[in-house]
Amino acid sequence: MARDVPEWIGKDDNTPIPPRVRLRVFIKHDGVCQECGVKIINKRWICDHRIALINGGANREGNLGPIHETCDKTKTAADVKEKSKVYRKKAKNIGLKITKGRAFPGSKASGWKRRMDGSVVKR
Repeated sequence: MARDVPEWIGKDDNTPIPPRVRLRVFIKHDGVCQECGVKIINKRWICDHRIALINGGANREGNLGPIHETCDKTKTAADVKEKSKVYRKKAKNIGLKITKGRAFPGSKASGWKRRMDGSVVKR
C-alpha cells in the first residue's frame, strides 16, 4: 500500500515532533509501548527515538515509536550507558587515556607527596 503522506524528517536533531506526526506514529504502532509492550491507555506517553540521537539515530518518522513516560527513564539511561561504552572503546582504540576527574591532592594518584618536613616532592 502506497503512503499518502511523505515521511516526516526533522531539519536537525533539535526539531520538535509535530502533533500530526505523533498521531501517525501512535496509530502505526496501535498504541503499544515500544519498550514494555503494554497498550497505552489513559497514560502519558512520548514519541521516542528507537535508535537514540546520541547513538546515531535519525530525527525522522521511521525512527519514532510511542513509549510510556515511565519506560522512557530506563531506556534513556540504557542509551546513555551504551553511548559511554562506545566512547570509551573508541578512545581506548586510538590510545587516549580517559580519567574520571582530578586526583585528590596528596593521594598516590596525584603524583605528589608531602614529606614530614613539609616540603612537596614528585613521587
